[in-house]
Amino acid sequence: MNIVVTGWVAPFPTPAYFWHSMGFLLGFRDLGHEVWFLEDSGDHPWGWDIANDRPDPECRTGADVLDRQLRALGLGDRWTFRHIPSGRHHGMGADQVADVLADADVLVNVSLMTPMRGEYLQVPNRLAIDTDPVFTQVRIANGDPTLAQVPGTHTRLFTFGRPPLPGQLHEWLPTRQAVSLRHWEVPPPPDRTCFSTITTWQAYEPVVWEGRRYAAKDVSWEEYLDLPAKVRHPLVVAMGGRGAKEGTATLSARGWHVRTGTAVSTSERAYRAFIEGSTGELSLAKHGYVSARSGWFSERTCAYLAMGRPAVVQDTGWGEWLPSGEGLLPFSTPSEAVAALEEVASDPHRHASAARRIAEEHFSAPSVCADLLRRL
Repeated sequence: MNIVVTGWVAPFPTPAYFWHSMGFLLGFRDLGHEVWFLEDSGDHPWGWDIANDRPDPECRTGADVLDRQLRALGLGDRWTFRHIPSGRHHGMGADQVADVLADADVLVNVSLMTPMRGEYLQVPNRLAIDTDPVFTQVRIANGDPTLAQVPGTHTRLFTFGRPPLPGQLHEWLPTRQAVSLRHWEVPPPPDRTCFSTITTWQAYEPVVWEGRRYAAKDVSWEEYLDLPAKVRHPLVVAMGGRGAKEGTATLSARGWHVRTGTAVSTSERAYRAFIEGSTGELSLAKHGYVSARSGWFSERTCAYLAMGRPAVVQDTGWGEWLPSGEGLLPFSTPSEAVAALEEVASDPHRHASAARRIAEEHFSAPSVCADLLRRL
């Protein structure tokens, strides 16, 4: 098959966003399919040059990152970034993109960031990959002008949640993050015991469905602010996104070791070094994911698991489809989080092996991608 994967990288070119889409692209390639990566800036693009901390509305820095990274993956001639306002193409030119789309059998819209223009609608199988369950379904049900068109312009709707979800008006099929494991080797254990995560404070305003409010991580953090006083090991947070200043001040005052999200995301090396330097991850989920028992699971947690770093993760209901207790430990209260962290610290090598095994058995990119194609 000829498969086009779309994503959102160039506006904010961090390793996390890059690998989020690349897992699917490489998974389909490993299955023997012909693959291309397409990114559409949208009609009103926004961009940020992370390395120089300044606006980049034409996303030139991000396009350079895509070029460099995809060349390293052997896909240097199989990508394009379309800057819609200017009509400019980085990577493949307009004529080549048109030819690719004309011959494509499947288009995979990761994170629903690509508007379905006429040339994309000609692809017979158009798969939506919702990475933000609960919020996506509620926004569609509430008539969000951007997301409301998604169900009618895609032939299959997939989600990282586990339906039924609040506000769900259409059939959403569960799927998983795709991790290209050969690109995530297990490094040696760190010299000291510490737990970390890469997170946001408030990505956006809460959504409301049938009188119930579903909020972001700032609400989830409220119950866990005093964890550093209850744990023997440092807890490190790389904080980014909206409200980062407020989140940094709040957590720092309670004993968390806070770094800026951009500091660990300016390069592939910095991102991996941050994870490598951790015994494991301690991660909270958005309040909406937890409150709705959505089953959502983090792609950043997948990176920790793939690198043999066990994860202590807030329970969203993911235990119904993933193993827990070794390598991956859930918590629903501060005391459960403390107990899970101490358990990992007591036998880090056993939990590290289990973490990598979970990544291999549940998030291997070819397996995830094959499952998507079976459900065309």
